[in-house]
Amino acid sequence: MKRIALSLMTIAAVAIMATGATSAYFSDTAAIKGNTFSTGTLELRVNRQPTVAGAVFTAVAPGDMKTSPVYNIQNYGAPWFGGPSNLTANKLFLRVSNPNDFGSGLWDAVKVKVEVGRLSGAMQYTLYDGKLKNLGTLDLFQGHWASLIPGSTQDMKYTVYLPDSGDQTALMGKTLTWDWVVEGRTS
Repeated sequence: MKRIALSLMTIAAVAIMATGATSAYFSDTAAIKGNTFSTGTLELRVNRQPTVAGAVFTAVAPGDMKTSPVYNIQNYGAPWFGGPSNLTANKLFLRVSNPNDFGSGLWDAVKVKVEVGRLSGAMQYTLYDGKLKNLGTLDLFQGHWASLIPGSTQDMKYTVYLPDSGDQTALMGKTLTWDWVVEGRTS
């Protein structure tokens, strides 16, 4: 028992000496404060609005072509726009949403031509010309531009038409509605 007590005392004495030998007379600390992680904002608008009314074409006959106004798609940030967008849109897509042909058959027949540009409405490129129902997702930068930086714009217009291809009597007096959705992505 004495040996155990003596061993414990020896261990304690060595521990005390080791602690005293490694203590510092001076010490100091420094801090890196206020670390923050924030994501950026991408805000797209059309004609300076989050949502705008689409074009309405009435009394269209087979062979008629009706063209929308020019829609100005904006990455709504500085320096030209006052929005919070501070991220670049590296991808810009157009797709059809909520198509409703009310049983008319127009969804299978109506064609659309989508054009884009960047010079105050001057259309420079035709990106799609085919059936509206086959449009899928259309890349509005397709081979022409790489990005839409904050404060810049992309102009778009579309032309819709019903081909003049034989008897279209079954389509007379019918209505087709749909939404365009423009989606911007940062990668």
